[in-house]
Amino acid sequence: MRGIQIAALSSLTYAQGFVFRASKSKPRFEQTSLFDGQSSGVQLVSLEGLGDDHETVGESMATSLASWLDDEWIPQDVHMKMGNRAKETYVRCRTNGIDDVAEIMTEITDDLYRGWDEFNADAFVNAWDIGNYCSDWMIKSSGSETCGCSTEISE
Repeated sequence: MRGIQIAALSSLTYAQGFVFRASKSKPRFEQTSLFDGQSSGVQLVSLEGLGDDHETVGESMATSLASWLDDEWIPQDVHMKMGNRAKETYVRCRTNGIDDVAEIMTEITDDLYRGWDEFNADAFVNAWDIGNYCSDWMIKSSGSETCGCSTEISE
């Protein structure tokens, strides 16, 4: 195997608190701030910033969802119906003490999927699109940091 060089395919690879930066000139490992002893690692999203009025928060999420779908596609009544279903699920989850964004997103998606016949004829999206938007909305609305790949949230 002498004389064979292996090229790094990725510029960033995480390995036990270090990031490997590959470049043609000088590949190197650098310590990341996630594991620098100063922080507790990846921060979980807290929904405390949304408060305890789950009905009002759910209504805001439903309105935002319908607005996003109307802007993305065309205004349709089904967008508010999907938003209201997502709101009902959000309120139920939060009232039952669920505050994990991924769990709420999955519940919203599952509830929509189970009743998708109600939305299918007019919807340009699927249940996962709705669940993902709601997840992005919860993260942003709670004051937590979002990633660059998140959907732009409609007000």
